[in-house]
Amino acid sequence: MKTLFIARQTNLFEQFANPQFKISEDYQIIDQVLENEEIILELSKDFPDVSTGRNRTPTEQILRFLILKHQRGLSYRDLERTLKVNLEDRWFCKIAENAPCFKTIQNQLVCINEKTIKAINNRVMREAIKLKLTRGKKMRVDSTVTEANIHYPADAGLIADSIRVITKNLAKFKIIPKGYRNFKRKIKQQLNIIRTIGRRNKEAREQAVRKIIKMGKTVARKIKQTKKRVIKKHRKILEKIIEQGEQALAGEKIQDRIVSIFEPTARPIPKGKASKKCEFGQEVQIQEDEHFITNWQINNKTSDKKFFPQALKKHKRIFQKPPNETATDRGYWSLKNNKIAKKEIKHVSIPKKGKLNKQEKEYQSTPKFKQLQRWRAGGEAKISLLKRKYRLGQCRYRGNDGMARWIGGGILACNLMTMARLLSS
Repeated sequence: MKTLFIARQTNLFEQFANPQFKISEDYQIIDQVLENEEIILELSKDFPDVSTGRNRTPTEQILRFLILKHQRGLSYRDLERTLKVNLEDRWFCKIAENAPCFKTIQNQLVCINEKTIKAINNRVMREAIKLKLTRGKKMRVDSTVTEANIHYPADAGLIADSIRVITKNLAKFKIIPKGYRNFKRKIKQQLNIIRTIGRRNKEAREQAVRKIIKMGKTVARKIKQTKKRVIKKHRKILEKIIEQGEQALAGEKIQDRIVSIFEPTARPIPKGKASKKCEFGQEVQIQEDEHFITNWQINNKTSDKKFFPQALKKHKRIFQKPPNETATDRGYWSLKNNKIAKKEIKHVSIPKKGKLNKQEKEYQSTPKFKQLQRWRAGGEAKISLLKRKYRLGQCRYRGNDGMARWIGGGILACNLMTMARLLSS
């Protein structure tokens, strides 16, 4: 049975055995924000409205589990553990008696989608505007990559993964075709050759990859008549990986490369870092005002230029006006974006790509342009905070929905902590 709200109850231990127990100011402020009924009603849309059966975990508690999990960077098991022993966390999540087990928490949080988290964040932003914590005078946009939780995506290893998963599913459904082989030992031998001799000998490495591709083709041919949806899906992925492996051996450029059989939407994204030339996951566009992250967007491919007009529209929707100042890096520059920005915004700081003429050099040398570029660099600090504290560096959930929930939960927790910090100061 669906339940929305829960009253906070103080147990005997908190009341008598531990009278010195105090709640931090940050938790008290966030608690007041989350008491908003509109936020709870927004989240309740993701849960079925059932009038029979036992009572579900209250929606209000589910939201607090999400915030606490991402604010502290906890796993589901760690969240269950802290809800059993930490009085402050129990108070925040309104737990009076037994804490739910990690599986119950997981089943509830899986239902939350990106659209709902964005709607809740919009309501938090409205509250921040009402409290005059932000006025929307500035806007900056930057992008980063949230990596998928995968191993390094070599084609030979991906073929081996595909065959292993297909074999496991065939055994599960008891539909192993006549004459089917999983080539477990032979694949292992060829992978060992790639890891040892293949590092120094290109010819030996390519020969081993060709043998693994041949085994992959044999497996794909044997399961062609199988009608189970899961096996069909993995066969298509296997065929795509075989195709891209052959293209790599032929020295051809590969379009839309698959980097994981478990995360087919993850893509290789070159960001030009010294430590990591290429990251495997999804690009995230981050939009900020003076203090808060007002919007974000997840993409498979880089699309900085396309995101800027959307960011400007979103800013006007939230604050009912365009910003006075905006700053981005040169990745967002285009003739169209520059015209749109200068038409609506007083001070624009978007460095131009390519050679500058005399007028452009003078404009980019002005104190205001340089000042806004220094402010834009602060966006790197916010992205670093999201990755260090709120774990946006690598997603631990699976699939597109998991990626959206991981990023949205981290950003929502970050905004609430920013609000608490501003109000307490």
